[in-house]
Amino acid sequence: MSASRLRVGLFTAFGGLGVTAAFVPAVLPSAEHATDADLSVAVPVLFAGLLVGVLLSGPLLVRRPPRTTIVLGSLLQAAAIVGVALATDPGVFIAAAALAGLGFGLVEAAGSVAAKAASTGSATGVLSALMGTVAVCAAVTPLVVALGAGARPALALLATVPLATVAVLAGATTLARATEAPARRDARSLLVLLPFALALPLYVGVETVQSGWSAVIPERALEIEPATAALGTSAFWALMAVGRFGAAALRRAAVPPLGLLATATGAAAVLLVLAGVLLGDQPVAALIILAVVVVLLAPSYGLILGLALDRLDPARSAAVTGALVACGAVGGTFVPTLVLLIGRDPASSVTFLVSAVLCAVIPVLMLVASRSARPVPALR
Repeated sequence: MSASRLRVGLFTAFGGLGVTAAFVPAVLPSAEHATDADLSVAVPVLFAGLLVGVLLSGPLLVRRPPRTTIVLGSLLQAAAIVGVALATDPGVFIAAAALAGLGFGLVEAAGSVAAKAASTGSATGVLSALMGTVAVCAAVTPLVVALGAGARPALALLATVPLATVAVLAGATTLARATEAPARRDARSLLVLLPFALALPLYVGVETVQSGWSAVIPERALEIEPATAALGTSAFWALMAVGRFGAAALRRAAVPPLGLLATATGAAAVLLVLAGVLLGDQPVAALIILAVVVVLLAPSYGLILGLALDRLDPARSAAVTGALVACGAVGGTFVPTLVLLIGRDPASSVTFLVSAVLCAVIPVLMLVASRSARPVPALR
């Protein structure tokens, strides 16, 4: 299998992640109408499935090649998309959402390991481009759902995106060798990953606040119609694509990833404070600032994960990637809950200020990481 075909497989795999990330939330209103049931629980179930997927990825990756896990995860996502599109029973819909999360977690973890293996230098550049692909597909998916809202079963055709990954990677020989499992655990040598393990849940939590409430915040702040506010979700992912591909271009221009990450998150923290102050009296200005924040924060996940993987040899990357991604999934659950407990309303200044505090911690963690920048030695 050629290197170019492998890259195509990775990009189609991450494109499938974008479809899955946006499809379940976007199809909820029409599914609730069809089933005459409240399906709000499908969103946390999706994240629970994702967490299970990334936890399972560790044992799979040390026994099987990344390609196998990517193909398995893509098949699960395809089946889940069909299930979500065709479900007329609430239980079937929720089960399909859980399956979608499971497949998502497997592909995200295995794809990150494969991206490191396919990188000639730092994994941050490839991961930034792959995460940009996620954002593009996630931005387009709600528009497809809106066009097909009257014929929900037809949306099962979106399963062709993850199935394309299966077609490209099935039978591949590249990355066909399983990553060797670590012979022993050396907790002290993995302490260099602690700043990244702490930064991931902070970032993912802030991103979940912005993406999960990307329609609710403009609806309440500007008092606009729900149908119009729903375009906020597509706008969010479009801005994420701009930020992620912009970061990939900067990495190709040899901008240091650690400096890029620290500068972007630090600036985002300052702007979030300003947006929180302006939200009550000048909501339009606050939302414009929030759009800039989204662009600044967009590459953070790929940069944090890529920097962590740069400190690992291939054996450790397969064993540890699932745990790192799981850290992010925990933040996606914890941070929005914290925001609701403190501020009660997603469209309140508290949401912006709490997010600002969390973003401000990330540059500090990156400073700590820079002082322990030696890669983890290879296992003997």
